[in-house]
Amino acid sequence: MANITSSSGISSMLGQYSGIGSDQIEQLLAADKVPKIRAQNRIELINKQKTAWSDVKTRLNNLLNKIENLQKPETFQSKKVTTSDEKVATISGDAEALEGKYQLTVERLATQTSVIGEKIADSNSSLGSDGELTIKTADLDEDGNRKEFKINVSSDDSLKDVMKKINIESKNSGVSAIIMDNRLVLTDSKAGSRDLEITGTIAEDLGIGTGSTKTVGVDAKFNLNGIDMTRSSNVISDVIDGVTLELKNTSEKSIDLTLENDTAKTKETIKEFVDQYNSLMSFISDSISVGDPSAEDNKTGALSGDSTLSRLQNELRNLIAPRAVEGTTLKAAELGISISDRYGTLSFDESKFDEVLKKDPESIKDFFYKSEKISAGSDPKITGYTVALKELTDKYLVDKTGDKGVIASKFSSFDLTIKDLNKQIERFDDLIDRKKTRYVNMFTRLDQAMMQAEEQMSWLINQVNSFNGGQ
Repeated sequence: MANITSSSGISSMLGQYSGIGSDQIEQLLAADKVPKIRAQNRIELINKQKTAWSDVKTRLNNLLNKIENLQKPETFQSKKVTTSDEKVATISGDAEALEGKYQLTVERLATQTSVIGEKIADSNSSLGSDGELTIKTADLDEDGNRKEFKINVSSDDSLKDVMKKINIESKNSGVSAIIMDNRLVLTDSKAGSRDLEITGTIAEDLGIGTGSTKTVGVDAKFNLNGIDMTRSSNVISDVIDGVTLELKNTSEKSIDLTLENDTAKTKETIKEFVDQYNSLMSFISDSISVGDPSAEDNKTGALSGDSTLSRLQNELRNLIAPRAVEGTTLKAAELGISISDRYGTLSFDESKFDEVLKKDPESIKDFFYKSEKISAGSDPKITGYTVALKELTDKYLVDKTGDKGVIASKFSSFDLTIKDLNKQIERFDDLIDRKKTRYVNMFTRLDQAMMQAEEQMSWLINQVNSFNGGQ
């Protein structure tokens, strides 16, 4: 067989006598390559479809996020706060807090109880004695007695070692320790008028016994809207439902604190939902477009003819502007949410929304999402504009073990088809290689036979010429 030297893997010497070389063999194999080329083209098409579906998935995920934002109470009850002096106090409110204006005067901040020990020679040296340190806090156990925490100290321990042991227990005791100027200082984590009692056989050796200095904390004292109050903390959340005050400094004059509903956030969230819906639907329309079939250079969308995507488009259109929403008498159009043109573009009229917002802001929250407990032990009843939309997006997006959504199933189908096509291509390659080898062998033998025939003819001519010349 001839040596393989050409780019086709066929010897460039082949065909010198028969005229059938690598180009002619490739032409003979062209028909056998057609199924392979079709399989490769189909893989390329499927990969384009996978890419398009990946974009659909991303945009649908973004829409789901916007839908879920419309189900959060804070979207409709987010608070805008102001304070005339942030150095004195700040105010915040959760979703359930009502709007309000308050005047606050801070007479005294809450402080923590601390015990400062006597100075010892060296906080790094061993104490040389062992014993027990008992910390009794103001907190009560289940029997109504003050909680006690015991720290065992060995003769090898230094003051720093004792500090570490106290801090290890601090998550339970609420008492932390530091060393300042070779003095052990214990501090209650909670503020207010709380006693902290330190006893034990090793207390004197630690400087935290009778010679120590105790400073008992005090409660915060303040006046809110003319009412004098005290609290054991500077962060106060039990005065007004859903409202938290943080006291930072004392004040001689009252400061103003205001809590208002942040309607701008509500409208912005709705606009983001509308924009994302339009972006998704525009992309779907482009993806399933058949273009202009009568045009010579017609271009179709990457998912033209995909019934699954067309179904998603129709389902979204049917849900986006319903005539009625379960759980509310409000209609989407009354809130300014409507289809604005023949292409199905969703629009948001803020002026209509503001009219309803002024009259009944709570009804707007319930329009989008409402969770209502019907009876004890039963699941709450979920209603609202976003419920069906979320169910639809979940149906397409879910991708869990044993629970594959529409898109995940679509990707699995794509992958299986590509895997099968690659196996077909391997079989086609094997078939083509075998045919190529057979052709090369056959035409190589033909070349060899023709070469031998030529050599014999040459010899015969030489013999005839020699014979004639001899006469």
